[in-house]
Amino acid sequence: MDLAGRRTFLRSAAGAAALTFTSHMSVFGRTHRLNVSAALTGAAPNLPDRLPPDWYRRKIAQVQQEMAKRNLDALVLLRAVNVIYTTGYFHLSTERPLAALIPKSGDPALFIPGLESDQVKLWWVRDYESYFDYPGPVSRVRWIFERVASRGFAKSRIGVEESTPSRMQQIKLGAPDAEMVEAGDLVEQMRYVKDEDEINIMRRGMFFNDFSIQAGRDFVHTHGAVSENEILKAAADALADKMAAELKDVVGIGIDPPFGGLVPFGKRSAFPHAVPSKDRLKKGDALILSYTCQLGGYAVECERSFIVGKPTDYAKRLYHAMLAAHDTGVENLKEGAIAEEVDNKSLDQIRKAGFEKFLKHRTGHGIGLEGHEAPWIAEGDKTVLKRGMTFSCEPGVYDPDWGGVRHSDTVVVRKDRGEVLNKYPTRLEDMIIEI
Repeated sequence: MDLAGRRTFLRSAAGAAALTFTSHMSVFGRTHRLNVSAALTGAAPNLPDRLPPDWYRRKIAQVQQEMAKRNLDALVLLRAVNVIYTTGYFHLSTERPLAALIPKSGDPALFIPGLESDQVKLWWVRDYESYFDYPGPVSRVRWIFERVASRGFAKSRIGVEESTPSRMQQIKLGAPDAEMVEAGDLVEQMRYVKDEDEINIMRRGMFFNDFSIQAGRDFVHTHGAVSENEILKAAADALADKMAAELKDVVGIGIDPPFGGLVPFGKRSAFPHAVPSKDRLKKGDALILSYTCQLGGYAVECERSFIVGKPTDYAKRLYHAMLAAHDTGVENLKEGAIAEEVDNKSLDQIRKAGFEKFLKHRTGHGIGLEGHEAPWIAEGDKTVLKRGMTFSCEPGVYDPDWGGVRHSDTVVVRKDRGEVLNKYPTRLEDMIIEI
């Protein structure tokens, strides 16, 4: 589900700041190590934790090819996520403007706040200019475009993004004789399709994401009538310990911190974005464990619905309707499919089961450097799917008088059907927790 409100940690290329992890030796004062099942106690796949500099050099060349099609002399990126995508320069995005200049040929340049100047020297982009701090004597966006103009682009055709009226005013003050062209879609659309290097980063991240689901499940099984906030903390502690032990590069890392995920149970599981509560779990409850993980800047997500104790016939009907929709979505996330048609086919399984009134959201969303990004597996999105696009697949069924059920997988569009990166089970018989 949505990453909004969840703390994201972006670390420098050299790991200038380390993640701080809580001890695995205690959970709310109990001396107990979580009994994570054997299927997930091994090491994560031996894949990279981040993309190498050469990947970003190739990406710059690809961006320049797209710029040539639009007759752009330069492209200035102001969105942090697009700076990361094209240069690999991870930084803490704050109110301080930071930009990447990509000329039509040659290497990029970065325009950064001075407090980033030591960190930028650790990465492959050597050309940079810095300003002292924000807000400063002039608009820092204006300062950026003054510097761009001074580099030989004063009368050039420049692609820009995020060109709101107030920002465009400062852009034009900085480079008054240049032609500014809205080009926010150039990099965004390139991000739609991931190559195998990107997918391998996501594949490795998915191991840790699946691990967090099992850690939450084991905590519930072991401790019984726990609260939502206790589940959140226990799973976050276990995942933090696991990542601390196995990560090779601490870059672009984001996990759900204590109290930052979604783990509703009982009737509250019918709230797709339920904030944590201190309610206590009981037999018969539906329980959704919804976690995300970000590795090397790339997000993945895993959500699983459990039933505490023996499920009723009604619970089975809701569950199987959700599962049919989920499986149909995965089956249709294939090359050439239309996004909104995939959504309709998926949600039709829930409608046919008689639960249309319990639908609250679309089938899925794009996922990559942002937890939620275009395209959307939703009504109104007519995007033709291409191999390498990545999506969540997360149809849900929500009865306010009983609860809700929802799985979410991270799926890669392939030729004939979607490839699910998650390894965690989905069938009902594997989703029963005894307490």
